[in-house]
Amino acid sequence: MTARSKQSGADCDFSSSALPARAWATPSGAFSFENADIQTVVKYVATLTGIPFVFDPEQVKGKITVLAPKSVSPAEALELLESALALHGYRLRSRAEGMWIVPAERVAPQAITVKVVRLTYARARELAYILSWVAPPAVRIAPHLPTNSLIISGPPAAVDELVDIIK
Repeated sequence: MTARSKQSGADCDFSSSALPARAWATPSGAFSFENADIQTVVKYVATLTGIPFVFDPEQVKGKITVLAPKSVSPAEALELLESALALHGYRLRSRAEGMWIVPAERVAPQAITVKVVRLTYARARELAYILSWVAPPAVRIAPHLPTNSLIISGPPAAVDELVDIIK
């Protein structure tokens, strides 16, 4: 194994509809891989999260470096893996069997909605900051100060949910 990892105790509270229903393995551990084979990192994350990963070893190749200064939860490890795979042109797709790792060009583009929400009782900059903490990663929120509005873009369901929260 080309990567080193340490284990330490911490629990994870991560809920996402994009993830298969699996129990999170504990404890969490240090997530430091230097010039490690992608498949080695995937195996570690599978062990840590309890999520099976499906991929073609002939396609999913390369070396990655991920250096976390502290222990990470299983959910954080999954997010780090997803980011590292994106740098190499791969995406994670949730399926009934587990997480599939596929080349990004095979993933169909998602629908994007853009909504402008005028605010009456809140300041756009402050509300954009607050909503950024609860918004999914695919959603972007930008304040438009001259009109005291928020410009929200992302998947339609997520944008509609944020608009409902604002109302």
